[in-house]
Amino acid sequence: MRKISIVISVLLFISSMLFAGEFTSRGIKLGYNSSKFVGKELPGKGVSSIPGFSLGGFLNYKIKNNFSIQPEMFITSKGSNINTVGDINLHNVFLYFEIPVLAKMSFPAMKGITPNIFCGPAIAFKCLVMNDTGFLDDIRSTDFGLVLGAGIEFWKISMDVRYNRGLINFDKSDEDINLKNSAILFLIGYSF
Repeated sequence: MRKISIVISVLLFISSMLFAGEFTSRGIKLGYNSSKFVGKELPGKGVSSIPGFSLGGFLNYKIKNNFSIQPEMFITSKGSNINTVGDINLHNVFLYFEIPVLAKMSFPAMKGITPNIFCGPAIAFKCLVMNDTGFLDDIRSTDFGLVLGAGIEFWKISMDVRYNRGLINFDKSDEDINLKNSAILFLIGYSF
């Protein structure tokens, strides 16, 4: 019920903003990410980050001259290496369909480069979850998190770096483990 009320709140916020502005751009983004699990009760002897990817698109809806709402859709990978008993690394890979909705503040252009900062919620839906032993059943089907980042735009190209932090424990196993996703992303975009 809590997840549904969060999604409804985000959708109501977006729809109320749509009456105040106009769509200014749309495009694609792709990039690299480095992700790992964070939490209070990390399994094994510790966790380390793994490389991943993000691929998707965005719409930019300008509310004021320097403020816009930017909904995005990505196929993105997350996960972590877990150092288990006996110093064996268990490679965990999660594939999500993720929808961030970002509030974006742009600053005046300097030599054709426009810097910006952004933040907002992101909801992710599980597509595939596996590790070295096979597919995993005890992972929540949805994840909810926050995105915080900064970027630059010039011509039709954008580059940004962002931090994505999960807020929900994704582990549904019987063990008393509290695990959340955490990722740093480097993205390049093209507007059309």
